[in-house]
Amino acid sequence: MIVYAIILGIIGSYLYRHQQRPFLLFNPTNNPALQELLRIGGFALILMALIAFVIAWTHVVLLIGLILLLGCLSTTFVLLALLHFLPK
Repeated sequence: MIVYAIILGIIGSYLYRHQQRPFLLFNPTNNPALQELLRIGGFALILMALIAFVIAWTHVVLLIGLILLLGCLSTTFVLLALLHFLPK
């Protein structure tokens, strides 16, 4: 669970830090909608990473399963939303 939280935090901070600079095939400086997606998606993943760290110490299986599911779904949503902004 700790490794999962670290991975979520790294992905979230990467997305959040790249709001104003180009990365991979994306250029968020020209697209405010992409900037918004990176800001909200990055913040959500960082928040889930912090929650995952807290839940890791509680050892409550239901909460661990819930945060794993929410993290996977939100990461998938952000990555699928990034597909919309790929250059054509």
